[in-house]
Amino acid sequence: MRASPLAPLLGVLALSLPAAVRAGGHMESGLWEVSVTVELPGVASPPPTVQTECLSQADVDADPVPQLDKSACKATDIHRSGDKIVWKLDCGPIGKGDGEVVYQSPTAYEGSMKLETGGTVVRSKIRAKRVGGC
Repeated sequence: MRASPLAPLLGVLALSLPAAVRAGGHMESGLWEVSVTVELPGVASPPPTVQTECLSQADVDADPVPQLDKSACKATDIHRSGDKIVWKLDCGPIGKGDGEVVYQSPTAYEGSMKLETGGTVVRSKIRAKRVGGC
């Protein structure tokens, strides 16, 4: 079975999370490393994709939601409760999905996203940690 053409989209969405999940008080500024694993049904998962991003205090304090809306998908129904953020994804004709992030500490978070389209469900797992100063 071939890899779904949706895998790159979900990977891009998941890698945009450092910008999308900032919530004042939950994260420290600094250099963040984000690892994303995409899971495709019936196919061996590709190796994780790793990206780093330098976040200033202003970045961390900024309202995060519009950042994700710059992609092919829009974040809707965003709810924050304690150390958790959940949202729905509307990717128009591509499909729909959802995601969540849970902060373990100001220097680490984990999350997941799911995108459903044409009977296929593509999932991604996200792990992020602060690795130092910028």
